[in-house]
Amino acid sequence: MSDLAYLHEVFQAMQSSNKKFMKSARESMYFYTGGYGTGQWDHADISKLRAEGRPPLQLNIILPKVNLVTGIERQGRTSYRARPVEMNDDNEAKLITSLLYHLDKSQSLHNVFSRVFKDGVITGRGWVDMSVEPGEYFDSKISIRRESWANVLMDPEATTPDCSQWGRLARTKLLSITQAKNMFPDALKDIKKAEDIQEPLMGEETLLGMQMGNKYKNVDPNYGFKSMEAYNMDAHQKKIRIVELWEREYEKEFFIVNPKSGRFSQEGFKTKRKANEAIRQIMERPEMEVAPVELQVATKTVPKTYVTIFAGARVLQEKTPNPYKHNQFPLIPFFYTFEDYGNTVDTFGLVENLKDPQREKNKRRSQALDIINRSPKGGGIFTGNKVTAEQMNRASANGEWIGIPGYKGRISDFMSQWSNQHTALVPTIASFEQRSDFDAKEISGATDPMMGRATSSTESGLAVQTRIRQGMNTLMEQMENLDTCKKNTLEMAIVNMQQYYSVEKIQRIIGSEFESVEPEEQAEVNQIINKFLTNFSNMEFDVVLDQGQNTPTMRALMANQVGELVRNGYASLFPLFVELSDMEASDEILEKFEQERQSQIQSQQQQKPPQMSGEGVMSNE
Repeated sequence: MSDLAYLHEVFQAMQSSNKKFMKSARESMYFYTGGYGTGQWDHADISKLRAEGRPPLQLNIILPKVNLVTGIERQGRTSYRARPVEMNDDNEAKLITSLLYHLDKSQSLHNVFSRVFKDGVITGRGWVDMSVEPGEYFDSKISIRRESWANVLMDPEATTPDCSQWGRLARTKLLSITQAKNMFPDALKDIKKAEDIQEPLMGEETLLGMQMGNKYKNVDPNYGFKSMEAYNMDAHQKKIRIVELWEREYEKEFFIVNPKSGRFSQEGFKTKRKANEAIRQIMERPEMEVAPVELQVATKTVPKTYVTIFAGARVLQEKTPNPYKHNQFPLIPFFYTFEDYGNTVDTFGLVENLKDPQREKNKRRSQALDIINRSPKGGGIFTGNKVTAEQMNRASANGEWIGIPGYKGRISDFMSQWSNQHTALVPTIASFEQRSDFDAKEISGATDPMMGRATSSTESGLAVQTRIRQGMNTLMEQMENLDTCKKNTLEMAIVNMQQYYSVEKIQRIIGSEFESVEPEEQAEVNQIINKFLTNFSNMEFDVVLDQGQNTPTMRALMANQVGELVRNGYASLFPLFVELSDMEASDEILEKFEQERQSQIQSQQQQKPPQMSGEGVMSNE
């Protein structure tokens, strides 16, 4: 039985260590979306401004910059292929490439990775969910989806962006009572309401904190909620929170090893006796009598991953070994920025450093509008103390009239003086606003060329495209992080294919290719598929991400480059220029070009003098 107190304490520690990020990430989402027009303002500031009759303007400069960066990622999308480490696995590599192509199309992987990238740009973290679900024809279906950044908790001890080294990872989901019962019928068969999963938790003393270091001490007892019940369930919607806790442990196992080749068996054994029994069975095979091999038993410490699922006081799934052969957590991270400070780690997105310029712009523009609104439209002179200062401020705030008790001068002079003093601030505010816009460009790297704005009327298209590519250098680290996320995802997907796909399913994926081949060829293809499914662990492949050359941006850049060569005398490259330019009626243009070229060739041939044969001698007659 799982130790419920241990599970709660581990999860509580993970919740507390991720609390800072979660708060900042939610704020970043509001800054990106605008949050119904006031999401970029603090509630206290809004209340104060409205009480004073001043407008809380919100002019979102973050949204277009985030959309620019995500658009750049979409313009540079990659294709996927498998490359064999050993040349004799080339056919299997082609098969894997075909399977990756099918997976890309069926799962819309480009859209999944783009959404994960957008999460990272805004909040700092994006997650890919890798799972296997029942599919048609009783076959398993590999599912690759985006998981919300708000549902995943990092290991407090994580020091690398690659979670293959992490000790634990947690995911939370709010499920209805019906959904939870369908997923875990045995554990929740007697539950009638969300409150039934609650029971008192452990006391304030935390043994885990003493055992695992300072990062697990002083945890928030309610995970940031008003109560434990408020976190574990939504009583209003009758939903309960499911926690999926993944842990990595290191265990000693016994392997069969060939001393001459140094190769280990694919699977390990829990005891040495079982490993020796396996060696005896291998040596009894007929082929071993012809070519005997000396085999030995060796021990290795190997990582093993486990999953436990619980909800409040109910353990829904006891600690279970990872069902996937890849032995990794089924959640793959993308970090926009991952910085290790030695004892702490920070992850943040593009929005984090744009918050201050955005706040400054909002406040300064609001101040400028307030000054304009307060400019008097009329005036009056008050004597005595019949008009209070509060009444005067209220009137002047609306721009209706303004006056001063006992003022002896002309009201026009007073209004002019007041207006000059206050409206003189507007140009100063405008200059600061321009500075904040400049700061936002510098911080985000969103220069005018990257935004599609011309910097000069005489600048060539090639020069603009070149500057765009130079500006993209500011995103190189982020693009490399995304490539790492893609590679890890696809490598895990390949192992899942090997584990869950059948020969028939792969044949259906490849499709009609099998309908037209000869029986001998089909047998060879089936042999390749069988090798992929049964001997994958002995084959090594690298997933290669090819930069998309068919994206509009890349094609336009190459078209400009080829066009420059054509203008410099390389007319033979004109067909390539037309193809890359995506011109309308390109076929007709190329046909006309070919006709003119052939005509020029014929004309040149006609103008050439006739060649004399070697046997001919011109007569002087």
